[in-house]
Order: sequence, then structure tokens, then C-alpha cells
Amino acid sequence: MKKIYATLILAAVIFLTAGCKTEKKVSRYENLYAEKPAVIYIAPLIDKIERKKVVYAGDITFNHEINVAHTYMYQTLQYPVIRKGYYVIGPLAAKEIARADSTDVEDLRFSHDLTAYNIKYGIDAILFVTINRWMEENGEWIVYLNYTLKSAKTSKTLMNYNVKAHKTVILDSKRDPQMSVADWNFAEAMGTDNGTTQRARILECVNEYVLKNLPAGSKHKKFEQDIYNIANPECFDYLIDEENIINFATMELEVYEKECFNL
Repeated sequence: MKKIYATLILAAVIFLTAGCKTEKKVSRYENLYAEKPAVIYIAPLIDKIERKKVVYAGDITFNHEINVAHTYMYQTLQYPVIRKGYYVIGPLAAKEIARADSTDVEDLRFSHDLTAYNIKYGIDAILFVTINRWMEENGEWIVYLNYTLKSAKTSKTLMNYNVKAHKTVILDSKRDPQMSVADWNFAEAMGTDNGTTQRARILECVNEYVLKNLPAGSKHKKFEQDIYNIANPECFDYLIDEENIINFATMELEVYEKECFNL
């Protein structure tokens, strides 16, 4: 499985360096390099997906897929961040912090003062992940995401990405998704049903791609050695096609917002 993801990431990087205007990490992550955060708190997901009112069996299926995929996403967000050399306050401890703080997570994301988290918990930065929209269109399952990392010392934005992530999903005669080898491996390992597998894999792949691009943390062997590496575009399109190959492209923020929010 790791080999599959490594291949996907390599393909995306090759595409990025070959066909897109690039920016170095030293520029994109200027505030992060300046502050050198060590401890990152992953806030509860900002989940904007409206669950369906149960009228048909498909409504139950949709709600189940979304609930399980989003739970899986939150539980696994920490791993690519840890691999980059950061201490992470994961889901269990994060829930206790969120329970003690009555502030809505989305309001917290736009707060101008996050210093209480640094003073009280020793947190250096807070990662906010927003799931804005799921949709199905032209044989693709699509999710619109935002990743924002904010400083708990200065409240500055250290990272901000808007991502349209989608996967080509071929349906069989029963309107069920046909699974690739990677899908089957995931489903077998995680014990998930077909539809949930499609959604969870999209989220896992794009999480890995976005968070792997973070500058190396203070506990990483490449700490401060990656400043001239390429940063991801601030807004991009990430597609897993039917051959399990990544198609990657820069996306205009205006286009993202128009699609995501039906503007």
C-alpha cells in the first residue's frame, strides 16, 4: 500500500515540476520558517456536509459513508504531520481540549487571537481542516477541502491550501463503484464497504499530499534543509483517475470558490 501511495506522490511531483509555475518553500512558508513550531494541535474537523434526511435507502448509505470517511480522515491526519518531525496533539487529547473550549471550531479558525492555546497547552500551531462539499459529477466523486495552519503564538497564517480532490469512479450495472486493486487493499485492511472506501481513499491520498509538503519540523533530519524545495500551489486540483494515476494541476481560487460554493 505504501508503494502505491509513493508512486502516486512521485507522479504528482513530476507533473508539478514539469508543467506548473512553482514557488519555493522558503517563500510559501515564510511565517512557518520564522516561528519554527514544534507542537501542532489538530482541531476537530470543520464538517460542512449536510447529512441527508432519510427517505430512501441511498440516504442511509450516503450518511454512513460520509460519517465513517470523515472519522477516518480525522483519526489519520496526524500521521503525515508526525512524519515531518512535529509533535502532534492527536484526536483523543484534541477532543478534551475542544470539550474544554466552548468556541466553535470554524470561529476559532478565523480568530485573531489564538495565544491562549500556547499559554495554556504549550501549542505552537493549530491545523484546521474544512470539508466544504461532496458531489458526484461526470463519473467522479469530488470533495472540496481547505487546510489552514495558524500560529498559536502570533495567530498568523502559516499555511493555507484549497483543494479540489476527486476520483474517477466507474459504476457497475447495480450502480455500485467498481474497485481498483488499491481500493480492494484499502477495504480489506480497514474493513470498509465499497462507497466508504472510495471516499476515505480520496481523503487519505490528498491529506498525505498536502501535509507531506510541510517544511520539516525541528525533530526531522532535514530540518531547515528544505527551504528551496518546491511548495504546492495554494489552490490546486488533485485527481485519481481510473488507472490510479494522479493528474495534478494548479487551480484558480475564483474557479474553486465558484464550484465549491455554487457562486
